Amino acid sequence: MTMNTLPPVAKSFFAFCKKCDADRYHVVLAHTTSTSAKIKCEICGSLKTFSLPKAQTRTGKPLTGAAAKKREQTMNSRKSSHRNEYDMLMANEKAATATYSMKGKFEKNTKLDHPKFGMGFIKEAMSDKIEVVFEDEVRTLIHNRV
Repeated sequence: MTMNTLPPVAKSFFAFCKKCDADRYHVVLAHTTSTSAKIKCEICGSLKTFSLPKAQTRTGKPLTGAAAKKREQTMNSRKSSHRNEYDMLMANEKAATATYSMKGKFEKNTKLDHPKFGMGFIKEAMSDKIEVVFEDEVRTLIHNRV
């Protein structure tokens, strides 16, 4: 069970029991909502409602002044750095061009035409994955699937 899904009905899971004052196995009786369930302690038989923990949200104030300006400058420099790398790689006239397919096998330093992401350049090729520099970001794609 992950912390963002409820355990299945009729399954046991480990949780804290207030009546026993200890960690005990509980049986899920029913899902009452998408984030809560009725559970029963297997030792003392007490009934309680189990709720998923709420996602922690960032409660800080939005950045203003110098901090906001610095963050914006950092983001702009990252974008321009990535854009420069993309332009430099795509300027390579000698690179072969291929159309992307999961079943295809691709080599490093190949231009790749992807139906969704557009033109990209294969920066790294592993046995089952390729790292492709697209105009907006670097993505890892699957290849060489039979």
